[in-house]
Amino acid sequence: MTLITLRQAAVRFNLPPLALQKIAAAGLLPAAGQHDDKLVIPMDVAQRIRARSSVALHHLLPTTTGNATMAVLRVDVAKHVPDEDRPFIGFHADLTPADLLEALRGWWVGRPEKIAQAGILPVTLGGFVVAVLTGLSSWDSKLTDNGLIRHRFDARLAGYISDLDTAINMITTGTADDLRISELLLGKRLKSTSGGPIAYVTVAAHQPASGVSGR
Repeated sequence: MTLITLRQAAVRFNLPPLALQKIAAAGLLPAAGQHDDKLVIPMDVAQRIRARSSVALHHLLPTTTGNATMAVLRVDVAKHVPDEDRPFIGFHADLTPADLLEALRGWWVGRPEKIAQAGILPVTLGGFVVAVLTGLSSWDSKLTDNGLIRHRFDARLAGYISDLDTAINMITTGTADDLRISELLLGKRLKSTSGGPIAYVTVAAHQPASGVSGR
């Protein structure tokens, strides 16, 4: 087994170094270990992460009547917060499902109706989907000391992963639709850009091909 450092993995396989560091810090690389005071991973693990496909948005949000928009929650590695509503904010593979749900469902700044409109909220860390919230339909709002209105959504934790190398949904007892949606999202790349935690991706309306009849 060939071991390489995270920096070597980033250079060889064109992976963002910061993304790899976050993925390792969030417990998503169980195969990682220490060697000469550096974090190393098996080369084949880095290769499989590099080969991860992107989310097929047209399968997730099929549309023929207009563009479909879905919010994306971009988080950092979980940390403790002095908040009476939740003990953590962010993602870590070792959090219990209950703590993970509370760490992800709020409190976020944005237009709540737009965040909830797809009923799905993929959660990305380092550009990979690591958790999925579904059932978004209602929310609580509060005005914070800095003047921002933040929202916490009613939601279900439909899925999350504990290893990016073998991205298996750790939730096995959800609804059939929750499990289907999680299968389409978990462990895959989902590119989004935003100045804050909430970003958006858009799927263009499907244009059916025109039929041409021959004689």
